[in-house]
Amino acid sequence: MVVVKYILLLTEILLLIFKILHCIFNDVYRLIRPTKEKSVANEIVLITGAGHGIGKELAIGYASLGATVICWDINEETNNETMNDIKKKRKDSVYAYRCNVADREEVFRVAKKVKEEVGDVTILINNAGIVFIKSFLNQSPDEIARVIDVNVTAHYWATFLPSMIEKNHGHIVSVSSLAALLSFPMGTIYCPSKSAVQGNSFLIE
Repeated sequence: MVVVKYILLLTEILLLIFKILHCIFNDVYRLIRPTKEKSVANEIVLITGAGHGIGKELAIGYASLGATVICWDINEETNNETMNDIKKKRKDSVYAYRCNVADREEVFRVAKKVKEEVGDVTILINNAGIVFIKSFLNQSPDEIARVIDVNVTAHYWATFLPSMIEKNHGHIVSVSSLAALLSFPMGTIYCPSKSAVQGNSFLIE
């Protein structure tokens, strides 16, 4: 039994090393033979969790590149701040909608409103995510459900995917984390949720 455990551990370590080396070689190859940058001007980009952090920076970045940016966040105040910060840079093609991505019906309702008021989303960035830094035994059932609903289940409400397929044009980007590969003791729910994000992304491809 002990031997089996060591074999499994060794297998996981080797798999991790392989993944790291694959990423390194892939990045080196791209440095040697860089891919042509694609313009996002006039694309309609929807970013979840745009009220702060990575989501906010992505929204500002895409707006600066000429894209129409749609900000989604459960926090209406910070979401509007992101929109206003973009408008201060003289980029007016930006919209903000309050949306709880963990609520399927709300996602469908707000998505319909976006389609009517802005148009078909061509780039969807699933960025919204939450984490509770607690050990496994200290996680409440509600906290576990909340992390899974926001970090994982929300990615399945890909209501913009059909129009992308119909037009043969569009991209879905799901923000994961190094935590998907390297777990930490206080990330007992967060780490598996980010692994699920990676798995779901591969399946959509």
